[in-house]
Amino acid sequence: MTSQALADWSAKRALCIDLAWQMHSGQVASTAAGWQVDQALAVVLQRMATEFQGFCRALHDEASEFFAITASSGNPRLESTLRQLLTKGRDVDKGNAHNEAIARDFARFGFLLWPAMTAADSRAGNWSTELKKLTEMRNGVAHDDTAKMRTLASEGYLLNEPTLKAWQTNLNDVAAVMDDVVGLSLGTLLGVSRPW
Repeated sequence: MTSQALADWSAKRALCIDLAWQMHSGQVASTAAGWQVDQALAVVLQRMATEFQGFCRALHDEASEFFAITASSGNPRLESTLRQLLTKGRDVDKGNAHNEAIARDFARFGFLLWPAMTAADSRAGNWSTELKKLTEMRNGVAHDDTAKMRTLASEGYLLNEPTLKAWQTNLNDVAAVMDDVVGLSLGTLLGVSRPW
Protein backbone atom coordinates (compact mmCIF):
# COMPACT_ATOMS: atom_id res chain seq x y z
CA MET A 1 0.00 0.00 0.00
CA THR A 2 1.19 3.51 -0.75
CA SER A 3 0.15 7.01 0.22
CA GLN A 4 -2.30 8.94 -1.91
CA ALA A 5 0.58 11.34 -2.59
CA LEU A 6 2.60 8.57 -4.27
CA ALA A 7 -0.45 7.29 -6.15
CA ASP A 8 -0.99 10.81 -7.51
CA TRP A 9 2.73 11.16 -8.33
CA SER A 10 2.59 7.97 -10.37
CA ALA A 11 -0.61 8.94 -12.18
CA LYS A 12 -1.78 12.57 -12.32
CA ARG A 13 1.60 14.18 -11.74
CA ALA A 14 3.35 11.80 -14.15
CA LEU A 15 0.77 12.73 -16.79
CA CYS A 16 1.53 16.45 -16.33
CA ILE A 17 5.24 15.78 -16.81
CA ASP A 18 4.51 13.59 -19.84
CA LEU A 19 2.48 16.40 -21.40
CA ALA A 20 5.48 18.73 -21.03
CA TRP A 21 7.66 16.09 -22.71
CA GLN A 22 5.14 15.88 -25.57
CA MET A 23 5.47 19.61 -26.10
CA HIS A 24 9.25 19.21 -26.22
CA SER A 25 8.95 16.32 -28.69
CA GLY A 26 6.74 18.47 -30.91
CA GLN A 27 9.40 21.18 -30.98
CA VAL A 28 12.17 18.70 -31.80
CA ALA A 29 10.11 17.13 -34.59
CA SER A 30 9.28 20.50 -36.13
CA THR A 31 11.60 22.97 -37.75
CA ALA A 32 11.88 24.82 -34.44
CA ALA A 33 14.93 26.91 -33.75
CA GLY A 34 17.35 25.79 -31.05
CA TRP A 35 16.07 28.40 -28.61
CA GLN A 36 12.52 27.04 -29.02
CA VAL A 37 13.72 23.54 -28.15
CA ASP A 38 15.51 25.00 -25.12
CA GLN A 39 12.28 26.72 -24.06
CA ALA A 40 10.42 23.42 -24.34
CA LEU A 41 13.09 21.75 -22.17
CA ALA A 42 12.71 24.57 -19.64
CA VAL A 43 8.98 23.79 -19.47
CA VAL A 44 9.75 20.12 -18.79
CA LEU A 45 12.21 21.09 -16.05
CA GLN A 46 9.72 23.47 -14.45
CA ARG A 47 6.94 20.90 -14.59
CA MET A 48 9.14 18.23 -12.95
CA ALA A 49 10.15 20.62 -10.14
CA THR A 50 6.55 21.78 -9.66
CA GLU A 51 5.07 18.28 -9.55
CA PHE A 52 7.77 17.04 -7.17
CA GLN A 53 7.11 19.96 -4.84
CA GLY A 54 3.41 19.11 -4.98
CA PHE A 55 4.20 15.49 -4.16
CA CYS A 56 6.32 16.51 -1.15
CA ARG A 57 3.59 18.82 0.14
CA ALA A 58 0.90 16.15 -0.32
CA LEU A 59 3.01 13.50 1.43
CA HIS A 60 3.71 15.90 4.30
CA ASP A 61 -0.01 16.71 4.53
CA GLU A 62 -0.88 13.01 4.76
CA ALA A 63 1.81 12.40 7.34
CA SER A 64 0.64 15.42 9.36
CA GLU A 65 -2.94 14.21 9.29
CA PHE A 66 -1.97 10.72 10.44
CA PHE A 67 0.34 12.07 13.16
CA ALA A 68 -2.26 14.54 14.47
CA ILE A 69 -5.10 12.00 14.56
CA THR A 70 -2.99 9.26 16.13
CA ALA A 71 -1.15 11.38 18.70
CA SER A 72 -4.26 13.29 19.83
CA SER A 73 -6.13 10.09 20.81
CA GLY A 74 -9.54 11.55 19.95
CA ASN A 75 -8.98 15.03 21.38
CA PRO A 76 -10.11 17.31 18.52
CA ARG A 77 -8.47 20.47 19.87
CA LEU A 78 -5.13 18.70 20.29
CA GLU A 79 -5.50 17.18 16.83
CA SER A 80 -6.06 20.61 15.29
CA THR A 81 -3.12 22.09 17.20
CA LEU A 82 -0.78 19.31 16.14
CA ARG A 83 -1.85 19.58 12.50
CA GLN A 84 -1.18 23.34 12.53
CA LEU A 85 2.21 22.96 14.24
CA LEU A 86 3.33 20.33 11.75
CA THR A 87 2.38 22.32 8.65
CA LYS A 88 2.83 25.99 9.61
CA GLY A 89 5.72 27.68 7.79
CA ARG A 90 6.82 24.62 5.82
CA ASP A 91 9.62 25.17 3.36
CA VAL A 92 7.66 23.43 0.57
CA ASP A 93 4.90 26.02 0.97
CA LYS A 94 7.20 28.95 0.24
CA GLY A 95 10.12 27.66 -1.81
CA ASN A 96 11.52 24.85 -3.90
CA ALA A 97 11.44 21.25 -2.72
CA HIS A 98 15.22 20.87 -2.65
CA ASN A 99 17.01 18.29 -0.51
CA GLU A 100 17.51 20.52 2.55
CA ALA A 101 13.99 21.97 2.48
CA ILE A 102 12.26 18.61 2.50
CA ALA A 103 14.66 17.36 5.18
CA ARG A 104 13.67 20.28 7.44
CA ASP A 105 9.96 19.78 6.81
CA PHE A 106 9.98 16.05 7.54
CA ALA A 107 12.23 16.51 10.59
CA ARG A 108 9.10 17.86 12.31
CA PHE A 109 8.03 14.23 12.68
CA GLY A 110 11.09 13.34 14.72
CA PHE A 111 13.26 11.59 12.16
CA LEU A 112 16.03 12.58 9.77
CA LEU A 113 14.84 12.05 6.22
CA TRP A 114 18.06 11.62 4.24
CA PRO A 115 19.78 9.26 6.72
CA ALA A 116 16.57 7.20 6.81
CA MET A 117 16.43 7.24 3.01
CA THR A 118 20.09 6.19 2.74
CA ALA A 119 19.45 3.34 5.20
CA ALA A 120 16.56 2.21 2.98
CA ASP A 121 18.41 2.65 -0.33
CA SER A 122 22.13 3.33 -0.76
CA ARG A 123 21.42 5.48 -3.84
CA ALA A 124 19.75 8.15 -1.68
CA GLY A 125 22.98 10.09 -1.12
CA ASN A 126 23.24 10.63 -4.86
CA TRP A 127 19.54 11.53 -5.08
CA SER A 128 20.04 14.32 -2.57
CA THR A 129 22.79 15.83 -4.72
CA GLU A 130 20.80 15.43 -7.93
CA LEU A 131 17.74 17.05 -6.35
CA LYS A 132 19.89 20.00 -5.31
CA LYS A 133 21.24 20.35 -8.87
CA LEU A 134 17.75 20.05 -10.39
CA THR A 135 16.60 22.89 -8.13
CA GLU A 136 19.64 24.99 -9.01
CA MET A 137 18.93 24.53 -12.72
CA ARG A 138 15.24 25.27 -12.26
CA ASN A 139 16.16 28.51 -10.51
CA GLY A 140 18.83 29.33 -13.09
CA VAL A 141 16.29 28.97 -15.89
CA ALA A 142 13.45 30.71 -14.02
CA HIS A 143 15.61 33.71 -13.10
CA ASP A 144 17.60 33.82 -16.35
CA ASP A 145 20.80 33.37 -14.34
CA THR A 146 23.39 32.66 -17.03
CA ALA A 147 26.24 32.50 -14.49
CA LYS A 148 24.45 29.73 -12.59
CA MET A 149 23.75 27.88 -15.83
CA ARG A 150 27.43 28.12 -16.83
CA THR A 151 28.48 26.78 -13.42
CA LEU A 152 26.07 23.86 -13.74
CA ALA A 153 27.33 23.15 -17.26
CA SER A 154 30.92 23.12 -15.98
CA GLU A 155 29.81 20.49 -13.44
CA GLY A 156 28.28 18.36 -16.20
CA TYR A 157 24.65 19.47 -15.78
CA LEU A 158 23.23 20.67 -19.09
CA LEU A 159 19.69 21.67 -19.95
CA ASN A 160 19.22 18.74 -22.30
CA GLU A 161 17.10 15.65 -22.68
CA PRO A 162 19.54 13.15 -21.09
CA THR A 163 19.92 15.29 -17.94
CA LEU A 164 16.18 15.79 -17.55
CA LYS A 165 15.39 12.12 -18.23
CA ALA A 166 17.93 11.10 -15.56
CA TRP A 167 16.39 13.54 -13.10
CA GLN A 168 12.92 12.23 -13.83
CA THR A 169 14.10 8.71 -13.05
CA ASN A 170 15.70 9.99 -9.84
CA LEU A 171 12.49 11.76 -8.81
CA ASN A 172 10.49 8.56 -9.34
CA ASP A 173 12.95 6.67 -7.13
CA VAL A 174 13.03 9.42 -4.48
CA ALA A 175 9.23 9.54 -4.34
CA ALA A 176 8.89 5.77 -3.91
CA VAL A 177 11.52 5.50 -1.19
CA MET A 178 10.30 8.67 0.58
CA ASP A 179 6.81 7.25 0.66
CA ASP A 180 8.06 4.03 2.24
CA VAL A 181 10.41 5.73 4.72
CA VAL A 182 7.83 8.26 5.91
CA GLY A 183 5.17 5.59 6.40
CA LEU A 184 7.54 3.29 8.27
CA SER A 185 8.98 6.11 10.39
CA LEU A 186 5.54 7.36 11.43
CA GLY A 187 4.42 3.89 12.46
CA THR A 188 7.60 3.35 14.47
CA LEU A 189 7.50 6.79 16.08
CA LEU A 190 3.85 6.50 17.15
CA GLY A 191 4.00 2.80 18.04
CA VAL A 192 1.23 1.85 15.64
CA SER A 193 0.84 0.18 12.26
CA ARG A 194 2.26 2.26 9.45
CA PRO A 195 -0.36 4.42 7.73
CA TRP A 196 0.47 3.10 4.24
